[in-house]
Amino acid sequence: MASHSAGSALSAYRQILRATRIAFQNDSRVLLAARQEARQNFEQHRRLGIDTPMQINHAIEVADILRHNIVQGSRAAEDESAKWQLNIHDDIERGDNDSVKVGGKSVKVDKACSS
Repeated sequence: MASHSAGSALSAYRQILRATRIAFQNDSRVLLAARQEARQNFEQHRRLGIDTPMQINHAIEVADILRHNIVQGSRAAEDESAKWQLNIHDDIERGDNDSVKVGGKSVKVDKACSS
């Protein structure tokens, strides 16, 4: 069982590395910082324990969020009036502000959340 958990942890770590590469591909500073954070978190939980499956699941969820919900923007650093360019790749989850998914079904939202 321990080797299965170690294999699962390695798989989750690889998923995070892949997700950081996709999310931050054009920003080496943020990419390196994200990878250092992932490594630190995995090092903190290196020993197998009761919470190992929960930690592995958390890592997989983080990788999923990075891959599907993080869009990085950039603009020319010297021009603060330049338009932002968004790195929207094929894995980004798309939707609109008028609908949300609840239980796999689209639901129309008729009023703003602050109302």
